[in-house]
Amino acid sequence: MNKFKVPMLIFAAVFVVSAAALFFFIKKDIGAKIEDEVSPPAWVHENGSSGKHPVSGKIVKSGEQLNTTVSLPTNSSSLASAEIEKKKTPVEATGKTEEAPTAIIDGNTLKKSISEIREKIVTDIFLDNLAAYIAENYHPAGTTPNNRTKGFSSVTFKGISTHFGMNLNGLMPEAQSINAARKNIWAELLAPGILSKLYDSDSKTLLNLIEEKGIIAERKFVEGETYEVRELSRSQRAEMFRTSASPLRHTSSVLTAISENRDLMQAMDSYFKAEKRVEIANGIFQMDLNQSQKSNSITARNKAAHSGKILKDAITVREKIKIGITDKIKAFCSGHCDGPDDSFYIAKWVYRRTKDNEKRIESILSGCRLLESLATQMEKRAEMIENNL
Repeated sequence: MNKFKVPMLIFAAVFVVSAAALFFFIKKDIGAKIEDEVSPPAWVHENGSSGKHPVSGKIVKSGEQLNTTVSLPTNSSSLASAEIEKKKTPVEATGKTEEAPTAIIDGNTLKKSISEIREKIVTDIFLDNLAAYIAENYHPAGTTPNNRTKGFSSVTFKGISTHFGMNLNGLMPEAQSINAARKNIWAELLAPGILSKLYDSDSKTLLNLIEEKGIIAERKFVEGETYEVRELSRSQRAEMFRTSASPLRHTSSVLTAISENRDLMQAMDSYFKAEKRVEIANGIFQMDLNQSQKSNSITARNKAAHSGKILKDAITVREKIKIGITDKIKAFCSGHCDGPDDSFYIAKWVYRRTKDNEKRIESILSGCRLLESLATQMEKRAEMIENNL
């Protein structure tokens, strides 16, 4: 028995040291990540700042001129100030009002870009599919499956984004990858001046296509216990245009409120960090929970309980940031802001499109004005249909 005693002691010592080292490195690898603090912006709870842009007492309502100047917190370090000075454009550095050369777009270049976009991205197939989507989402009164007393449009920003984002439906049909296609599409469309030129060339065509879809559309109208398939009447086709204008104005109002208030984008950055923290915390909790179920020891159960508390706290912080952002959008928004409840989805969309290129915010604001214009044109088309013009 004694001849096995020394090897057993050596093995036990090696096992203990190895286990301690393994625990140390695992804790160092994942513990550091989960302990990182992700706190909501101060204005989630009070009239403070996101920590990067001070918030003035004046709230910028949607529709007001975008303030392009960025104020620094009073406690900014000299190093941060030097970095910002280094990144200033020639206009900001000199104080002159002339546009920087990079902001000037040659007319011939813009014309060529529009031509290429019409061939590769916003094709006739896309316009036809978009018109069909808008027409199909008009629901006259008394039709299945809703059977409401008043006609309405179920078009939403999220609905269109999801519908065309999943399979493109005429957008850049030759693209090899969906993700690459989305990136390229928005890089092209949000370039300066592109949306306005596309609106000038395609808006009337889109309205004509929507009207054509309305003429050939059929709906199931409730008749007692059954239904009857009928075409849309003239008044219903006019209503289709009016109800379809409402989602455009809503999207324009929410997009404007988000794009004109940069603090919201800073808060979105905090939200995505909090979301990542929830993912990490959940992964650790699932690992600890699985271990506790296998070992059934008190230590393992306590560890799983602790991980569960960290996960719960991480979720609480994430949801506080989300609620704070949503409430601020409502406070900033003016116009057609009520329903659908998609403001946070739109905020995420803006953040993803502009986080690496803030110049795109100007293009988004231009798009907001175009949405308002298109809504007005839809209402005018409704009047023309009613008057049989």
